[in-house]
Amino acid sequence: MQTLIIYDATGYIISQMSGDVREPVGIPFLWIEIPEGKRVVSVDPETGTPVYEDLPVPEIQQLKDQIDALNIAMAQMLGM
Repeated sequence: MQTLIIYDATGYIISQMSGDVREPVGIPFLWIEIPEGKRVVSVDPETGTPVYEDLPVPEIQQLKDQIDALNIAMAQMLGM
């Protein structure tokens, strides 16, 4: 889904909207598709390029990964 990013002259994001929204007049903006697992933290004001960072891994996913690792370790110990 396309996202409208409105930002100031320093690259600070003022607003981020999706859907049927009106493009601003007289202030910098861009339409982007935000990749999965990423979020926009700012915009490079010279190039108009979004600056992304990875979303943190949710705690529930970390716990699932730990359980999977423990199950694999137990299976190896039991010779399965």
